[in-house]
Amino acid sequence: MRASRARDRQAEEETKRRAAVDDRQQRRAFRQAVDEIATAMGETETKAKATIERSVAALGIESAQALRHEVEAIEAAGGMITVDGSRRRTPGGIYLLLLKQRMNEAGRKDELKKILTG
Repeated sequence: MRASRARDRQAEEETKRRAAVDDRQQRRAFRQAVDEIATAMGETETKAKATIERSVAALGIESAQALRHEVEAIEAAGGMITVDGSRRRTPGGIYLLLLKQRMNEAGRKDELKKILTG
C-alpha cells in the first residue's frame, strides 16, 4: 500500500511540474506575440503596448498574429488612408481599425470596449 501511495504522490508532483512548465511556456508565447506585434506596428508607448496585450488576450495569439500579417500586407500594398483622406494610417492605426471591425462583426462590442479603454 505504501508503495502505491508513493507512486501516486510522485505522479501528482510530476503532473504539477508539467502544468507549471506548460503555464510558463504559454506566458512566454503570449509575451513574445505581444512584443512581436508591438514591434511590427511600431508601437513603443506603454499605453499602446497595453492595448495590444489586451487585444492578444481577447483574440488569442493565432488570431492576433493573423491580424498583424493582414496589416503588413496592407502596408506592403501602399498602406491605408484615413477617412478624411488627409494622411496615411499608421500600422498601429490599421491594426486597431481591423480589430474594431472584427470585434464588431463578431458581436463582441463589450470586449472591444475593454480592449480600448483598459
